[in-house]
Amino acid sequence: MMLLMSVRAHVFVVDRFSYPVHRSKCFCGVKNPHNEDMRNRVYADLFAIRKGDIVFFYQRRIDEPPEERGFRGIFRVISEPFIDATDVGWGGNLVLGKCPHCQSEFSELDDASCPACGGKVGWLSIGRKKVITQHILPNRVLIEPLEYFEKPVDDNTAYVNRLNEGSIWSMLFRKIYGPGRERSINQILPEEAVKLRRLLYKKNEGRRASFERKPYKPVKKRQIELELGEGGKVPYESVLQAWIMKNIDKGIPIFSDFVPTKNLEYWGNWVTYGIGGESVDILVLYKDKVRYKAVPIELKRERIDVNTIKQMYRYAYWMAQFSTAYAKPPVKSLILQPICIGFKASSSAINEVKGIREKILDIPYPENSCKVVVEPPILLTYNVSDDKIEFQEEFSAQS
Repeated sequence: MMLLMSVRAHVFVVDRFSYPVHRSKCFCGVKNPHNEDMRNRVYADLFAIRKGDIVFFYQRRIDEPPEERGFRGIFRVISEPFIDATDVGWGGNLVLGKCPHCQSEFSELDDASCPACGGKVGWLSIGRKKVITQHILPNRVLIEPLEYFEKPVDDNTAYVNRLNEGSIWSMLFRKIYGPGRERSINQILPEEAVKLRRLLYKKNEGRRASFERKPYKPVKKRQIELELGEGGKVPYESVLQAWIMKNIDKGIPIFSDFVPTKNLEYWGNWVTYGIGGESVDILVLYKDKVRYKAVPIELKRERIDVNTIKQMYRYAYWMAQFSTAYAKPPVKSLILQPICIGFKASSSAINEVKGIREKILDIPYPENSCKVVVEPPILLTYNVSDDKIEFQEEFSAQS
């Protein structure tokens, strides 16, 4: 059986029109929102990807029965993210790189109209519902098939069937929370990737399949650029998140003193952990044979205040469970080190942190108990300078 426990994995959302194109042309296409903040959120998702990472597709419902949609895979990333406005087609289906009317690279709105010119992208009527059949997806990454299974894993098998060990926690809460939480890309935990692979293998009775393919070659490939802004502050919190995702494993000065690159197992942004849609801006996990540390990071474009500190302590228990519940090998002890990053840190926030002491959480899992040591939060400030982001330590109990 293929080993996925140490491999980072992502799920790209497609539909029955775009999936054949992505699969057979060997790329993943992602929307380019006209809203700048939302566009930077997409960039953050893309910048979390590295060559060699694993890709699953999730085919969302349009009008097909459950057994014809769900999780599909498995593919491997072979390029850095890039922009290309080339239209790519396969088998009568088309993924656009730009508006067919005005050539804008912004993706279509929910009513299938271009946000730049108002022209309609391809769509059809299914019953009373209008369905978009051609998506504008200029943000891309190239992939190659690793293990391909013909039959997908449906939602009930993936999320509901308790006979299947583990959980796909990373995506479950987004799904049940409803509209507004959808993402084109979701990072998933290594143990979730293992579960998806196991389910695909079982669903297909171990039979791998082949498919016709002709890999797409980018025509006018461009780098994805972040606009960091001027005057010290980023224009959006999402820019700070995207920049960290792009550079987290590259040894960022000061930042890497507290988020080191050694033993990095997983990093993800906008990680949802609660049934009410609660999320943490960034989560980093460390493993040396066994997962031993989790670093939830809260980002603030402006100032870190007392409420930020209290917010991190409210979700410490749930982040501890998220990081340990289904990990393999089982985690018996974990360090949870919260970090807050903002442009400034209020004196009240610094004083609040100075009064916090190490906290012990005992999680009595049925198979084994897990002891979690919650460390006092570390406070860092950031500053935009010379087209990069620099960090400074404001408070750390380690210093």
